[in-house]
Amino acid sequence: MSTKQKEASKKTSKNIAKLKNEKNMKDFAKATESIFDKKEGLPKEIAIMQFEEATSAKNVGKGLDKKLLKGDMSSIKKIADAAADKNQLASTERKMFRDLFRGGGRAGYKSGSKGCKFAKKGRGRAYGKNS
Repeated sequence: MSTKQKEASKKTSKNIAKLKNEKNMKDFAKATESIFDKKEGLPKEIAIMQFEEATSAKNVGKGLDKKLLKGDMSSIKKIADAAADKNQLASTERKMFRDLFRGGGRAGYKSGSKGCKFAKKGRGRAYGKNS
């Protein structure tokens, strides 16, 4: 094989690899469409976080990487659909708010550094108004 033929062969193989990569990116975008088509707001953010967590290396591992390299997007589609499920997003949102208000009292004053002595004890802002 001459030098010109080797260069042409390398160029062709790079073009093929580029086309495969572009096709994989389009397939990936189509598979994750259910997440990114959501209206802006908390549910969309939760769906993105859950998708990233589910597809991280510690949870899925190398099995998903091999499928992605082959161009198989069925696993990604299933994970994306599960992350974008309305019922599941609603329960996660409720859980987040429940964790925020778990201690009782006034939510913004639970650190103990702000407000009066009553706010530090977890009581509402109505306490101590008569003194």
